[in-house]
Amino acid sequence: MAAKSEEQIKMELQHLSEEIPMLREMAQGQGMSFSSLDPKELEKKVRTATTKTPFIYSQAWNSTVQIGNPATYHVWVRNPDPVAYHPVYATIYFGLGNILTLGEGWIGRDKRWPEFSSDRTFMGPFSSHRLTFGFHVPEVPLGTYNGNTVVWRGMWHDTGTSLDRGGFDIKVLPAVPMSSPTPMSSE
Repeated sequence: MAAKSEEQIKMELQHLSEEIPMLREMAQGQGMSFSSLDPKELEKKVRTATTKTPFIYSQAWNSTVQIGNPATYHVWVRNPDPVAYHPVYATIYFGLGNILTLGEGWIGRDKRWPEFSSDRTFMGPFSSHRLTFGFHVPEVPLGTYNGNTVVWRGMWHDTGTSLDRGGFDIKVLPAVPMSSPTPMSSE
């Protein structure tokens, strides 16, 4: 793979440095939590010499949700390379996967929560993609639950490759009881 020039790296960093604040503003405008790579982390990921794979550069999610209500998680993935990757997926699950190996995290996932993958994605050279997950918060004890994201490249006839990982959290609040209708008087 040919190395990117300093000019290409600067252009990509400029583009992402302009995009990330817009993503943050959009997420916060929707009442969502937001995280992104800081400038040093971003530069490290963009330089082909250190990455050579798609990476997560931003995430947004509903961080406080009532039991039974819908929640949304967005992850933005960037391919910094001059080659395409296909198929690429993002998979989310809940548990302590962010501090464990990928295999340990998957085995120890909290099965009360959903675990599922994005659609198969084609990541063209120097492209970005937003992958969105929607789910309902299950009936679990109140507290904070850790979500995990794995971006990976599938292989049709061999073992796939984990490309990057991220984490997010959701504080579960009690469901709001539905009020029963007031009986009408019979006067």
